Amino acid sequence: MIRENAPNVGRTEFLGVPAVRLENEALAATIVPDWGSRIVSLRSREAGAELLRAPASLGEYWRTPLLYGVPVLFPPNRIEDGIFSYNGRAYRFAVNDLATGNHAHGLVHDNRWEIVSLRREGDVASLITEFVSVRHPEVMAQFPHPFRLVMKLELKGAVLLQQLEIRNESDAAFPWGLGYHTAFRFPFGERSELRSCSLQAPVGRKWELNGRMLPTGELVDDARSEPLRLGMPMDGVLLDDLFEAREGGPNEAVLTDREAGIRLTYRADESFRHWVLHNGDGRGRYLCPEPYTCATNAFNLPLEPAATGLQELRPGETGRLTCEMAVSLLSKEE
Repeated sequence: MIRENAPNVGRTEFLGVPAVRLENEALAATIVPDWGSRIVSLRSREAGAELLRAPASLGEYWRTPLLYGVPVLFPPNRIEDGIFSYNGRAYRFAVNDLATGNHAHGLVHDNRWEIVSLRREGDVASLITEFVSVRHPEVMAQFPHPFRLVMKLELKGAVLLQQLEIRNESDAAFPWGLGYHTAFRFPFGERSELRSCSLQAPVGRKWELNGRMLPTGELVDDARSEPLRLGMPMDGVLLDDLFEAREGGPNEAVLTDREAGIRLTYRADESFRHWVLHNGDGRGRYLCPEPYTCATNAFNLPLEPAATGLQELRPGETGRLTCEMAVSLLSKEE
């Protein structure tokens, strides 16, 4: 006997592409394994609102795929000329950002991941997918280390938990960084306006960027950092910046749409020491608060790993990362 309001899991389609759905009385999440195991939709069933930026058609998706859902970036952002060296070994990634002549956004966000398990247990709906590098020759040609990414999504109440493991299955240590190019539909409400919306983000100094969108190595104060930490109204605000995470407080971005009565708290564990904030021209009704474990071009920056966030994974080791999205409905007084 299935109890009332029990979570559900199942296979479905998203724009004609095979997908998986996790749902309960509060939220419904749709994931497309073929698109880098991307969460493409997160809908508040209580508010009747889509929370992620979801494409209306395949054509719309393929025009700007990184601006929809939650792409997994391994590694995140740009690598200068697609080239770096580590422990005396040279690496060459494809130059796929022609405007800057760099590699951008890593090796897994547009590749197929495989479903390991899909289950419902108690009040939790969960999905586990994995990406195994040796099954992708084009990935091994750029990053010649057998590795495995395992992502577990758990839906419980009004929270979607995202846990990711990075496993080094090679015989040599490798450098790594990971991020999420998370794109929220913002404002959340169909009729909401930006003047009713705010963003609170755990940002400190900003990384100075050059004309190729690469850090110069300098961290500078930014007048917006304190207002963002306190909660900044988004009307008229343009963002396309890389910040260090501010220590001493929760590592979370809080998106509030008072007109729609929705608040979404996007939490990242302490491994995510950098945040990109991006909203295009400010009129596209989206906002990307992107948690990164390392800075852009961390592989080439002449700085200590403590500053860049670059990490090393030795043979047989596993790195573990956790993020979550928690949704709450506001009272009229909030």
